[in-house]
Amino acid sequence: MDKEIIYRVFKGRASSAEIAIVRQWVESNPHNREEYMRERALFDAIQLSDFANTSSTPVRSVFTRPRTWLRVAAVAALLLSVSLYFVISNKHDDLVAMNTITVPAGQRVNIVLSDGTEVWLNSRTKLTYPTSFSSKQREVYLSGEALFDVTKDEKKKFIVHAKNCKVEVLGTLFNVESDEVTGEFSTSLLRGSVRITNNLHPSQSVLLKPNNMVLTKGGKLEVQPITDYDHYRWTEGLICFKDTGFKQLMKRLEKNFDVRIVIENKNLEHYACSGKFRVSDGIDALLHILQKDVRFKIEKDENTNTIYIK
Repeated sequence: MDKEIIYRVFKGRASSAEIAIVRQWVESNPHNREEYMRERALFDAIQLSDFANTSSTPVRSVFTRPRTWLRVAAVAALLLSVSLYFVISNKHDDLVAMNTITVPAGQRVNIVLSDGTEVWLNSRTKLTYPTSFSSKQREVYLSGEALFDVTKDEKKKFIVHAKNCKVEVLGTLFNVESDEVTGEFSTSLLRGSVRITNNLHPSQSVLLKPNNMVLTKGGKLEVQPITDYDHYRWTEGLICFKDTGFKQLMKRLEKNFDVRIVIENKNLEHYACSGKFRVSDGIDALLHILQKDVRFKIEKDENTNTIYIK
């Protein structure tokens, strides 16, 4: 098999005839399939290496209001958990290779999909996406939090599948947070329009307008206005919070730093705090700064990866 044709498939530049040829070649022999997977793994390793080497270049702020240019934190390829598999559709002549990126705790990743869509992935987030989209639609699968700046294509919807909901767009800027453990889901729209459908109750569907968010409450979709845009500055490596309850903030830190936090100090039940911290400073620095505003002690159990607030 001509490797140039295989690589055109990887890059999404192959013709229908070339895709059919590669598909037939892969299906004809297990050794061909293994060779295809090896070439695919090599291609993705090169892509990730290029990303790691260039991710410190300046990129435009994703917010509509003026901000200074920012740098996306470089994440070494070795810190990424990347798996690969491919799907051969029985209905179409599409040979689709799928990537899964899992972001480690305390890190964030910025990637560009084959259609030019830019995606920011937050700490402990998993995204599964095709190396090239099909001719009919663009679909990705998300667990965690991500901000999408979708390239407009009126002929192909962009669909984000989460555990309990799906988000359909043509071209827009929006944030999605899906917690598969708690079942919590929210989508915040910063530009354009999106439609959110409740997977548990497909008849529930919301067409969201900019500067609004939708979240699930009691299994139903509820629309609320966005009141704090600083929350989405996690793309800059910041944890921002305003009049946030201590327990709620600790839940965010558990997600960001992959630790368990047990609050034993009853005096913190009604304490609300505001501030901005860099994830790169670490959880210890954040807690020590909070101690300047309210009294509590910190104890750690390294064996169970637990922090006790006393």
